[in-house]
Amino acid sequence: MTEGRTGRELTPLPDDKQVTPVLETPATVERFSAGEQIHTVGLTEERAAQVVRQSGNARSIAILAVLFMALFIPVYWFYDIGIPALGAEGRLEKEGEVQYVTDVGRGYALYLANCARCHGPDGEGGVGPPLNDQAKLYNAVTPAGLPGTGKLNGNYIRRVLEVGGRYVCGDPNSIMPAWQQPAGPLNYREVEELIAFLTASTETEFLYTPGAHGEGGAEGEAGAGEETERIVTGWRDLSYKPPAGAPTPPACWRPYSNPAFPAAGGAAASAAPIESPGTADAPRVIEVVETAQVTITDAGGNALPQIAVKAGEVVEFQVVNEAGFDHNFFIGGKAELEGNGTSGLPGVPTFTEGTKTFTWEVPADGADALEFACTLPGHYATMHGAIAVQP
Repeated sequence: MTEGRTGRELTPLPDDKQVTPVLETPATVERFSAGEQIHTVGLTEERAAQVVRQSGNARSIAILAVLFMALFIPVYWFYDIGIPALGAEGRLEKEGEVQYVTDVGRGYALYLANCARCHGPDGEGGVGPPLNDQAKLYNAVTPAGLPGTGKLNGNYIRRVLEVGGRYVCGDPNSIMPAWQQPAGPLNYREVEELIAFLTASTETEFLYTPGAHGEGGAEGEAGAGEETERIVTGWRDLSYKPPAGAPTPPACWRPYSNPAFPAAGGAAASAAPIESPGTADAPRVIEVVETAQVTITDAGGNALPQIAVKAGEVVEFQVVNEAGFDHNFFIGGKAELEGNGTSGLPGVPTFTEGTKTFTWEVPADGADALEFACTLPGHYATMHGAIAVQP
């Protein structure tokens, strides 16, 4: 053994002792065959041509669909918004105008039912300030249709309807009540419709059908439903421009500042002497009319700041309520009438329409400190006057 060998190395066997491995042949395994037909494609020339045609048609349809959408989208967009540069209105603008006119018409019905009695059926004013004053309506709406800087802009009207007349003059005893819920009867949508009418221009025109919105006809009066349909326009004149140097409308408006309605209880001309005072058998008749404008007038429609009586005579008051809503009529001292007190006072209790009467014997003394009034909340301020006693 050579140096470095361990004796454990493998040494090849001689050729005559080599062992040839014998490999056993495995048993034959049966194999599955798909047959020759599976390896051929049964596609005829006609079928191949049809496939090509269908593929081409599909591509054509896809291209046409893409072209259609590419043309339809801009066309419909212009149809929706119009072409402002050419003055062409779109569908959205036209539908918006139709909805606006509808809102204005509903606002007009709400105005007649709730506001006309104080502000006049045409906004001319009465117990309340005029609302058709062009100086107040000027710039009430911006060209974009938003509230402007004018006196009767939408924001101002909304606030007055929300809190009442105290917002106008800071007077907590203002006869203008709050109209928006929860303090008043009108919901948010009705307030928006009312504002739409009050700020509508004379170019806004609509057909008004009395009673269609449950307002009971013009001026909100019961029995006014016999009116016929009519065309109504807004009040705001777009051509109006205030004269140079014209004063701005006053921030505050007091009852009877309208010269057509003299101040109740204020200075009045002395009544003519009463030549035939009433007696128990033949009372002198005095007719007073309580109006939808929350005023008291005589039978001729004239304001009634005082009623003349003779001490000791007997008078019969005939109280006519033509408003179609609640009024009453009592005689008493200023403090109790203004405080809505009626207990023990001569007069007629609250009624809605028609004529009520009562007989009153004028005291021999002390009657000159008496007043007549409607004592319902908010009515006294514009529905009271003095009892002027003649000796």
